[in-house]
Amino acid sequence: MDAGGPPDQMLGVTPYFVGGRQVNGDTLTVTSLGWLGSSRSAEYVWERCDAGGGGCLPITNAAGPSYALTAADAGMRVRSIVMPTETGRRAIASSLLTGIVAAANPPAAPAPYSLPSDAMLVSTSAELIAALRRSHPRDIVLADGDYDSSGFFVNALGHRIYAQHLGGAVLHAGISVGGNLGRGGGLLRGLAFDVSDPRKTLGGAIVHVWGTGRDTRILDVVLDGHRAVGAGILVRRPEGAVVQRVAARNFLDVGIRVDAGELDYDVGTLPLVADVQVDNVGHDVPRSSNGTSEACVWIGNTAVVRRVRTRGCAWEGVWVGTAAHGALFEDIDVDESGVGVYAEHFVRDSVFRRVRAGPSTDRGITCEWADPSWGRRPACVDDVIEDSVFESRVVGVLLDEGTVRTTVRRSAFVGQQAAALGNYKGIDNLRDTSGNDYSRLGDGASRVTTLHYYEYAGRPAP
Repeated sequence: MDAGGPPDQMLGVTPYFVGGRQVNGDTLTVTSLGWLGSSRSAEYVWERCDAGGGGCLPITNAAGPSYALTAADAGMRVRSIVMPTETGRRAIASSLLTGIVAAANPPAAPAPYSLPSDAMLVSTSAELIAALRRSHPRDIVLADGDYDSSGFFVNALGHRIYAQHLGGAVLHAGISVGGNLGRGGGLLRGLAFDVSDPRKTLGGAIVHVWGTGRDTRILDVVLDGHRAVGAGILVRRPEGAVVQRVAARNFLDVGIRVDAGELDYDVGTLPLVADVQVDNVGHDVPRSSNGTSEACVWIGNTAVVRRVRTRGCAWEGVWVGTAAHGALFEDIDVDESGVGVYAEHFVRDSVFRRVRAGPSTDRGITCEWADPSWGRRPACVDDVIEDSVFESRVVGVLLDEGTVRTTVRRSAFVGQQAAALGNYKGIDNLRDTSGNDYSRLGDGASRVTTLHYYEYAGRPAP
């Protein structure tokens, strides 16, 4: 670093800071605070530091005033060493450290909204039931207060229902959206569901979309099932469905399920599930469902799924399968579950990007085996897992028997006891593992194992 003048000098100040969102995949840029004047040339070295700001080491191939964060930076802090050329010498300065880099973008919370000007205002349960019986779709606004029914409310004709104020209208019975007749396009917005009696639901779900209920939107909604109700939201007619800015908690089987329940189902207009948080899903005896339920989020069709956070769901944070062909999962943050993301029959040509599986999961992502009862069709074919962070205890990604041409790249593996990647009898998997970071694996863990999961998970095979 000799510029032909006096030796380099490390300044005792930090005249630079690093700007930009501190999330995996975002770009940071060094900005001068102006204390050194306007140097026109500089060299940059980016460093990755531990969460406490120590142990800083240079990042390979990171030069220039900007740096794109990767999965390897998640849980760490970053800074830039800047060497501007001054008259006759170079002064060396460190930027301020970033905060701890997040592995995935968090979900947005339910947010206030505008009400339609010509809406019908109702303030009692009887008025709501009467309004829902009107033969033409209306905008219905529920005044703040409690609403109840001996059964579940029925919105068969595509009415658009708003809470007058976010969370101010509390429904103690579920609602059916769609039916055998009528039209789609129904809306639920800003409502709070507080339901403890499963008899006041359709099919065990507080919100049940079916039949003619295509293009249903469920926005800014909060649901609590008191560990007495099976599901928060069940979308059986997924075409055009939008489930966004939703919080669901305390269910027996599933928080949010979007699934027509048909193999090779062509969903048409893709459903969107975005900005959702689901907590505490499981049976009284956790994991007693053997993987058939106890999932925070369940996606059984091609869909776009973004910014999902799950905690405390007994079997898996996210289950995906049935007819998920060409699906997109981005910014999925799962912890306190047996498996982070469980891909079952049949997931193909799908992308899992910026998945974070926390330290209270055993497996980050699992691709299920080619079960003979399903004709040995593989669970995962031509799928891509990328830019993700796996802190799961036993293995980061498990590609079970029959998984085909599935890629895991640009991902970081932290603290696994057995291996970063399990590839048991897979077919042409892991052709691209470029950019993976194995530097934080647990002691004795391997990068790839070809053993069966039960051989290293410390439990007998079933």
